Amino acid sequence: MSKISIGQEIEGYCGKCKNDTLHIITTTDDAKIEKVMCKVCMSYHKYKKPAESSTDSPAKKVQKKETKKVKKRTRRDKWTRLLDDVDSEAAIEYKMDIDYEPATAIHHKNFGLGVVKNIIDSRKIEVLFHDGAKILVQNLQR
Repeated sequence: MSKISIGQEIEGYCGKCKNDTLHIITTTDDAKIEKVMCKVCMSYHKYKKPAESSTDSPAKKVQKKETKKVKKRTRRDKWTRLLDDVDSEAAIEYKMDIDYEPATAIHHKNFGLGVVKNIIDSRKIEVLFHDGAKILVQNLQR
């Protein structure tokens, strides 16, 4: 590499553009490029070599995809764990005029089997079903 100087054009990886682009050197330290400005998006950032982008990006993308999969499984696992703690065969049919307690198994005609997770107030309960949490009515007096 030839002598490095401020204002010189160099190719590097831009995290904002997510691509290798032309940059202008803005800061150097002991013949080492410190900061650059991307000529495409005009952002200032630390210098990253173009070769680094091709090795780092795919690994980071795979890592993000794996993280999302884990989050999706966690909700189902939570529902399964709640069902393990409750006798699902003793599930009662959901009715709006009953007073429910936490960890009670209920069977809803549309949502299926669920577990009372939380008592929000005297009229509302949070029930965790396989598809997610739902807010249902309790103690409704007609």
